[in-house]
Amino acid sequence: MRTGSALQRFTRRAAAAHGLSGTGLDVLAALVELADVAEHDELSQRDLAGHLRLAPATLTPVLDALEAAGALTRVRDAADRRVVRVLITPRGRERHAAAAADVADALAGLPTPSPRQAALIRVHLLRVLDAVDRAGS
Repeated sequence: MRTGSALQRFTRRAAAAHGLSGTGLDVLAALVELADVAEHDELSQRDLAGHLRLAPATLTPVLDALEAAGALTRVRDAADRRVVRVLITPRGRERHAAAAADVADALAGLPTPSPRQAALIRVHLLRVLDAVDRAGS
């Protein structure tokens, strides 16, 4: 947990250099990823929140900031006015690409386990998950 928290802080600092929160970077990454695999490049705010495992209300201030910065737009669905669609803009794609590249560069400077160490770590973590799942049943 401590390592995961430290990595999140490390990643947030890299994203902050681009004026993005960690959640903001996650939103842009999701919009880029989902737009690239979907037939349309709009996603409902509720679906986006679900994809990110966030409450829609938690996502609203992040979307407000990204929209104010020109990284995305939100529009009401014409067929169902209760639905708000989120669309990444070219500026949002640029911000995502620059921030993601800097995050990747920062992470590349961290130590990595050897293939043997990685295999041992993976086996151990899978055993821990299995034990937790069995204890919870």
